Amino acid sequence: MIYSVSEINSLAAQTFLQNPLFNNIQITGEISGGKRYPSGHYYFTLKDKNASINCVMFKYAMNGLNFNPKDGDEVILKGNISIYEKTGKFQFVSQAMEIQGLGNLYIRFEKLKRELEEKGYFSSENKKPLPSFPKIIGIATSEAGSVLHDMIHVLRRRFPGFKIHLISIAVQGENATREIVNAIQKFNKMEQVDVIILARGGGSIEDLWAFNERPVADAIFASKIPIVSAIGHETDYTISDFVADFRAPTPSAAAEIILPEKQQLIREINTSQQKLSKALLNQVVLAKESLRFYSERPVLKQPQYLFSEQRQFIDQQLNQMIRELKHQLENYLDFNTIQNNKLNSLINNKIQIKSQFLQSQKMQLNSLDPLAILNRGYTYIEGESSEIISSIKQINENENISIHWHDGKAKAKVVNIENES
Repeated sequence: MIYSVSEINSLAAQTFLQNPLFNNIQITGEISGGKRYPSGHYYFTLKDKNASINCVMFKYAMNGLNFNPKDGDEVILKGNISIYEKTGKFQFVSQAMEIQGLGNLYIRFEKLKRELEEKGYFSSENKKPLPSFPKIIGIATSEAGSVLHDMIHVLRRRFPGFKIHLISIAVQGENATREIVNAIQKFNKMEQVDVIILARGGGSIEDLWAFNERPVADAIFASKIPIVSAIGHETDYTISDFVADFRAPTPSAAAEIILPEKQQLIREINTSQQKLSKALLNQVVLAKESLRFYSERPVLKQPQYLFSEQRQFIDQQLNQMIRELKHQLENYLDFNTIQNNKLNSLINNKIQIKSQFLQSQKMQLNSLDPLAILNRGYTYIEGESSEIISSIKQINENENISIHWHDGKAKAKVVNIENES
């Protein structure tokens, strides 16, 4: 049986597709000659010391990666072996890719990133503004590397006379996380620096991992002093970059961000001064023209005419007001006189009625006055204790008594008692 080329390639492709040995397998090697096309598909060669294989990763699989693969990366691919029927080329179709030995680190990175983002650690509302002219700059980095020297060189070039406070830290290794946290907390306790730079040079994800730890993220978020994260190269991203108040692509860029360029500031000040002087000169010219214009107006030459009509109007209103007040006063006086007469008549009537009532009451009281009886020749007797004697039973023989008349009294002594009964 004779087969065509297309049939042979198709048969080979079916063989690979149907054989479980060539499906859902994992291979490892180094990426070489990688290129991503406008379609989104990524074509590359995976090689080791002894061999190589053509690979392709289609757009849908590439979109699931959390890193950008590049030549030289040691990776683990998961997928299936196939043949590209059009050319008959043997290839590996990758469904997933991870950096060899670092898959767990990327998983931890993405997990912590999601947790912190949900808690608001990356929110712009929690970002503190950087000072325009920091007096003292706090730097936390290793004093052994070139990073510190590069930043100092940039700072000196941009604005001589600055001050820095350095806390040397380990930027990788088992002690790095603790030293980074301690440095941030120490800067905050000192309360002397205006801004903090966390800096280190580039490296692998393992080298930068101390800046992906949760304690470092918590320390940055809790800092009251604004922090600039300058970790690695421009393409390197760490958790510290997301939490910090500002992320610089490199340590040198952080130095440029922190301090303005002195000469540029001087040029801007000079430019602003020239613009201000020109604006003031224009204002003076306009003010002079306005002054000349208004000074030639008749109202300013003879300002008394400006108020003549107002003065006449005020005089008219004042005279009208005086006449109205006089009229109101006359009406009030007439009304007051009438009311006073009515009030006096009412008071006199009331006084007369009350006098008559009092006279009547006085006569009634006089008729009830016991002293009025004495005027008719009667008397009353008081005992030794000044009690009124109304019965013979109240006195005894030889008792002293007082006899009262209307015009006086007399002392007497009881000689004999005669009871009517």
